[in-house]
Amino acid sequence: MPSVRTTLRLPPLVVAPSIAFRAGLAILRGVPAARAPDWLRHDPRLDALVAAGARYPDLRDWALAHDIPEATSASNVFEAPLLDPRTPREAQQEAVTRWMAAGQRGSVVLPTGAGKTLVALLAIQRTGTNACIIVPTRALVSQWFTQLADAFGAEHIGAFYGDEKEVRALTVTTYHSAFTLLERHGARFTLLICDEVHHLADSATGEARTRLDALLIAPAPHRLGLTATYPDGQDSWLVRALGPVVYRRSIGEMTDAELARFAIERRYVDLSPSERARYDAESERFETYAEQSQWRTQADSPDIAWKLFAASARRSPAARRALRAFRERERVVRMAEAKFEETARVLRMFPGEQAVLFCGGTDVAMEVSRRLAIPLIAASTPASERHAILHAMRDGTLRAVASVKVLDEGWDVPNAKLGIVLGDSTRGGARQHTQRLGRLLRRQGDQVASLFELVAAGTWEFFASQKRGAAVRKVADSQLGFGL
Repeated sequence: MPSVRTTLRLPPLVVAPSIAFRAGLAILRGVPAARAPDWLRHDPRLDALVAAGARYPDLRDWALAHDIPEATSASNVFEAPLLDPRTPREAQQEAVTRWMAAGQRGSVVLPTGAGKTLVALLAIQRTGTNACIIVPTRALVSQWFTQLADAFGAEHIGAFYGDEKEVRALTVTTYHSAFTLLERHGARFTLLICDEVHHLADSATGEARTRLDALLIAPAPHRLGLTATYPDGQDSWLVRALGPVVYRRSIGEMTDAELARFAIERRYVDLSPSERARYDAESERFETYAEQSQWRTQADSPDIAWKLFAASARRSPAARRALRAFRERERVVRMAEAKFEETARVLRMFPGEQAVLFCGGTDVAMEVSRRLAIPLIAASTPASERHAILHAMRDGTLRAVASVKVLDEGWDVPNAKLGIVLGDSTRGGARQHTQRLGRLLRRQGDQVASLFELVAAGTWEFFASQKRGAAVRKVADSQLGFGL
């Protein structure tokens, strides 16, 4: 009699409903797709419904309404007292109040020197939760770490970048490292603070920058953006990730009351005969090629047209010669002899003022540093040397410092009330110019901040200076002037 084989059928495995955050994803298990929120999608690898981590607060609210527990949860309460002795100004208090009223989401726009860092400290205190602070550079990681340690105690502060990977209740990271931190430890933070959020502006094509990816996977429901130069008109993705602008004050509105008054003078200098000859020759070589090739008309956007031209220089000897001529023309203007002479003259005009010299390139900064015996801070300057120079500026033992972009944003040089612009790296960018002016505006009694622009007359730099000037038009009372 043949044997009869029977198959034992097991009942399907039943997974209890639960939610969790893991690897940058909001995850829902044990619930059919038909009964789940429609913004969740099935992931066959996890056999669960998932969404980007930024939707985790929404998933938590939905789960709470349906009595579905979190698979893992940890306390994000931060209860350390704020030790900062400063009394918040009216604008700082109002900024935090507006941000809280907006659901603890959105950006605060305040001029440099108006105390955006204290706004962040007050936001941490008011929310009472763990926070991740994201900044654009490693130098700012060090500055924020120090300020947070002074305000709440070093035992609560961590840093996550490069070889440093210490995660604590308040953790500072860079936009470059934020994705890795929030993917692994995002559930530990209820508040995100993004410094200098203009770095998150939409790309030239209107798309999101990759730096926003970290914010899209983070489960933190509360988000605060800080900047002095908000990217109006280029903030579609920024608004989605952080929220809209909830508070804004301009330089003009805060001058006298909370910022130092300021004066701006544009000083024109002439190229020497030999410099003028080189400038004209290189300009003619570059413009001749531009007319022949018509590369400026190859795209609707000047930025895209320039990228196409620069790319063509890899293949075309003529384009390569034109690009070389363009760079030499820029160098002639940047290194004009009269600029160094005028810089020394301005410094002699203000013998008692500490000064910041804003340079358009490393070559300029190195030359002015050599000629005037002024320390230089560039991207390659070691952190220890950078801190020593800035400390000497703060305690008054150092007269001046030359900078290439590093001091344009984020760093405080409160005693410096004299700025000299020898050139910029953006060909008249309004944002860079506003940030530079802001370095001088931290109020010190009744001192007036002075910013001198040194412009090579009869060159492309004239038009760049006109663009820069549009960035600092005040909306309140008129600024001081030196007769121009």
